[in-house]
Amino acid sequence: MSSNRRAFLGAVAAAAIAPHLAHAQSQPVRLVVPFSAGSGTDALARALADAITRSSGRPVMVDNKVGAGSVIGSLEVMRARPDGNTLLSTTGAHTTNAVLIKSLPFDPIADFTPIARISLSSGFALMVGEKSPYKSLDQLLTAAKGQPGRLSYASAGIGNPTHVMGALFCKGVGVDMLHVPFKGTPTLELIAGTVDSAFIAPAIAGPQIRAGQLRALAISGPTRSRILPDVPTLEELGLKIQEVAAWWGIFGPARMSPDVVRSAYETMAKAVQLPAFKAFIHENGLESEVPMPPDQFKAYVTSEIERYRKVLPPLGIQLS
Repeated sequence: MSSNRRAFLGAVAAAAIAPHLAHAQSQPVRLVVPFSAGSGTDALARALADAITRSSGRPVMVDNKVGAGSVIGSLEVMRARPDGNTLLSTTGAHTTNAVLIKSLPFDPIADFTPIARISLSSGFALMVGEKSPYKSLDQLLTAAKGQPGRLSYASAGIGNPTHVMGALFCKGVGVDMLHVPFKGTPTLELIAGTVDSAFIAPAIAGPQIRAGQLRALAISGPTRSRILPDVPTLEELGLKIQEVAAWWGIFGPARMSPDVVRSAYETMAKAVQLPAFKAFIHENGLESEVPMPPDQFKAYVTSEIERYRKVLPPLGIQLS
């Protein structure tokens, strides 16, 4: 086939596809959040939805599909048409679930199209309530070692990254603490004092931190948090603990065409540049970055799953 004929056929194919792509892109975007309304992750998704609408003119509906540690919402997107109109806004739970849930009803790589990692924070903050008697990590560890199994750490659910981070911490420092899972971020329980501690992303607990209701003792990531500059990292305190990355990103169903993926990524990249969204990200302690593009995001998710296959099994966390 001559190059001229190939070019002609390519142009015909593009012309045939263009109306369908344009029609799909004129439809409202359904942004599925597999976490509860009012949660920190939900707030991030709603801020992004607003930014997309403001920058592109496309209406975005945030749809909370809660249950099974984010699996219900992920399934909703996996089963959607790959036209770019239904997207998944999720966190590192997408990668930890890949290892912890033996009967996971989807492949976290093959059944989704990574579109963009929107943000990455400096890790999780080990939090206590403002009325907690523990003013430092050393005080908390001393109490935990002196009362095995009595002090608690809360999480946003069994197998959630906040649970995994807590389990890695306990194993790494050699303490026995009671895990107390909740269906959402346990900020209210920490404030009330019904649980002793929890690992929470600073971006999620930002409002309570600013209100003085929560106190951070340490940061799990490699660097200090921008909104908690006086809080040391675990490594600074002499502890080497495996980290659970606190990231947030967007996926679509599998089989999205390259044109639809590119359009979705460009929409995200444009939206996050809006001053209001950048201010929101900054205020909540997230790293303001150019969204990680699809190919790099897929490689990142794949590498995280491989890392977790090595470090998570010894924790003994099992999900059906």
